[in-house]
Amino acid sequence: MVQEHDVRSPVEWTGETLRNAWQTLKTIYYANTVSWRPIKSGALVFCGFFLWTASNLLLSYQPAWTWLYYPMAYGFLLVLYGPFHHVVVIPLALRWRRSGGTKTRIGRRLPNAGLALFLSAVVLLGTFPGGPMLFDFQSSLSDAGADVNPDLLCTKSVHEDETHVHCHLTTSEGIDHVVVESGGRRVTVDRARPFDFEVRSSQMAEVTGTKQFQIVLKDENSDTIRRYTRTLSMVPGG
Repeated sequence: MVQEHDVRSPVEWTGETLRNAWQTLKTIYYANTVSWRPIKSGALVFCGFFLWTASNLLLSYQPAWTWLYYPMAYGFLLVLYGPFHHVVVIPLALRWRRSGGTKTRIGRRLPNAGLALFLSAVVLLGTFPGGPMLFDFQSSLSDAGADVNPDLLCTKSVHEDETHVHCHLTTSEGIDHVVVESGGRRVTVDRARPFDFEVRSSQMAEVTGTKQFQIVLKDENSDTIRRYTRTLSMVPGG
């Protein structure tokens, strides 16, 4: 008796595998039991929070990597919208699909419409970042400066139609000088304690529609102790 062997080509096998994976994803996506809702919501919150914080952390080390605003925006919005989509939108869509008439048509389109709005918001917030999405990791980049952790206080004001940002540190202990950078370019260096300095908006580079600058604390060997990133729109007015 001759056994039949699977003679599918690699293309056919790959296509079937992708179709099976897609069907599995659709099954999980539309799963609507009471137990599945918190599982999916919790997974989305965890994934979103990881993307959000990891993007902020990387950006604090590499301010020029402006593409990080998009995964940052995706993670930030996923934390907020992910649970809502699976606790409210999906159950409502499934209920309306069984209603008949206009509600059936709306129910079929509702999940895709929600995802489209979500992705549009990601693109918008990634292009124009700001608000609570951005926060600074005041990273210690050397053992020598591990105990140097001053607060950076900044206020802005307008003089002769130009915005001026005034900053100072709460302590100067362990710091030799302060470098202000923007767009990878050195703007000014402050070597006079207690490190009270000013930067104008015209000196700041624009990153995805938002003016930003970095304050870098240096030790006597010119090694970086800490780096702070600020956006002009988030600096409070004086």
